Amino acid sequence: MLSEVVADQVGQQRVVRQNVADTSRIRDFLRINPQEFNGSNVNKDPVNFVEELQKVFGVMHVDDVERVELVAYQLKGVARIWYDQWKKSMDEGAPIVSWAVFESAFMGRFFPRELREAKVKKYLTLNQESMSVHEYNLKFLI
Repeated sequence: MLSEVVADQVGQQRVVRQNVADTSRIRDFLRINPQEFNGSNVNKDPVNFVEELQKVFGVMHVDDVERVELVAYQLKGVARIWYDQWKKSMDEGAPIVSWAVFESAFMGRFFPRELREAKVKKYLTLNQESMSVHEYNLKFLI
């Protein structure tokens, strides 16, 4: 009986410590102020959004699963609605979603194959002509 009480207390202490750690992690992430993505602005590049988040996650040493939870704080508007629906569509008891699975779904929604192919085609047909390298890069990025 006493061993059960002690085991329960230890378990409760772990949960409290985990909640404090989660809160601290979220606070640290938000302090870095990574860019947000709302999904309705066509000028916002989803590839850049993901790359910038990956830099932050790398600096913070965020594991694969935690990335999927933290990204939700930077999704706004249409993107947040999509994320919430995407998470709800996961089966109960399904394996925990990895960053790679999230990234694939996110890019499929906000940077579909047709847009990727159009960007590649534009890149392949660019001609530097008399532009400087800087001007040439800007033309491709815009």
